[in-house]
Formats: sequence, C-alpha cells, structure tokens
Amino acid sequence: MRRTVLATLMMLAAGLAAGAHAATSAGPAKNPLVAYALGPSSRFGFTGRVAERVSAGSYLYLRVQDAAGTEHWVATLTSTASTAEDVEVQVFARAEDFHSKRLSRDFSPLLFGTVRPRAPKPR
Repeated sequence: MRRTVLATLMMLAAGLAAGAHAATSAGPAKNPLVAYALGPSSRFGFTGRVAERVSAGSYLYLRVQDAAGTEHWVATLTSTASTAEDVEVQVFARAEDFHSKRLSRDFSPLLFGTVRPRAPKPR
C-alpha cells in the first residue's frame, strides 16, 4: 500500500505542476504539493461518504462527508480514484486556499490524497 500511495503522490505532484498552475513570465510553474505537503507525522486519514464529484481533466475533486458530518474537499487523480460512495482518504498535502484555474473555483481548504473504497466492517 505504501508503494501505491507514493506512486499516486508522485503522479499527482507531476500533474499539478504541469497543469494546475500555468507558467508565468517570472518562471516555470511551481509544484503546489511542495508548498502544501504535510510532514510524515502530520499526514492523516479519514473515512466518509462521497457527496459530490467534480471532474477536472485528469483530476477529480471529491466532497467527502466524514462520520461527524464535516465535509472535506479532496483532490486526487481520476485514474486512481475510487468510484465507491464509502471511501477511505489518506491525506498527504493541504492547501488552506487553493484556486483551480480549470474549474474557476476556490477551495478552502483543499486536501490532496488517495481515495480508496472503504473496507467492509468486520462482523
């Protein structure tokens, strides 16, 4: 599982660097995950139910409601995102204020992570 999370992180970082922020005359686009990455001890996970899905090219923004009823926006790769309604989210980066140029939309905050189907509860 660690290898999958690392591979997803690398693909997400590369894609965001290439597509989410256009290059400016000041220089090439900066990778937002470098600025927003959480240290290993700050990374966290939660389970919840997908309330909304917003496609943005190779990215998928999910509004996930956790067990306490709190809603979180999570950005992940479309190619690795779960289609399940009940999911487990592993968060490795957090932006307090993130603007998606593709969606012309602001997210505050936006979590970056992997999203998998939630494992069934043991009986």
